[in-house]
Amino acid sequence: MDVGATLLDLGSVELPLDATRLFGGSRPVEAELGVGKGRFLLAWAARHPEVGFIGVERARKYLELTAIRSARAGLTNVRLVHSTAEDLVFRCVRPGTLAALHIYFPDPWPKRRHHKRRFFHPENVARLAAVLAPSGVLRIKTDHAGYAAVIAEVLAAEPRLAPIAVAEAFEEIPASNFEIKYAREARAVHRFAYCRV
Repeated sequence: MDVGATLLDLGSVELPLDATRLFGGSRPVEAELGVGKGRFLLAWAARHPEVGFIGVERARKYLELTAIRSARAGLTNVRLVHSTAEDLVFRCVRPGTLAALHIYFPDPWPKRRHHKRRFFHPENVARLAAVLAPSGVLRIKTDHAGYAAVIAEVLAAEPRLAPIAVAEAFEEIPASNFEIKYAREARAVHRFAYCRV
């Protein structure tokens, strides 16, 4: 199965990424940081063929699985990058260009000595705000209560982000693999929705 158009080689494409070059025309672009097996991204991309989607994932086997599923579904609006979330937002995306960012169940690194590895800290949140277009939406989910408190604190401290109604922001968002698993376990999910002001 040909996944060549879906999987981007960052060593051979022009950076920062450009919607016209990626998708053959100007269109809104959304990104998911940590696509996992692609359940959310592929379902959302199928519902919104008019939007271009960039997904980043560190685990190569999951990225390749998502690329195969995307090809099987005939999705032409998905591009996948084997890298880190930080690399995507700091190096690969131009400021003010993303219509939405999706970050679902980021690694909470629960041990105190690993907290420095967490994605959500002020520098990264400032960059998320920078790459969002005006009125762009940031959606986040986590099942980890301690990490949720940290996320809430750093989001509240970023002046370019304003909270929006969570129920409305997530009304049509498909569930991720983790979310389905956690629902079976009756585990609480903390959701955040912010808009670029």
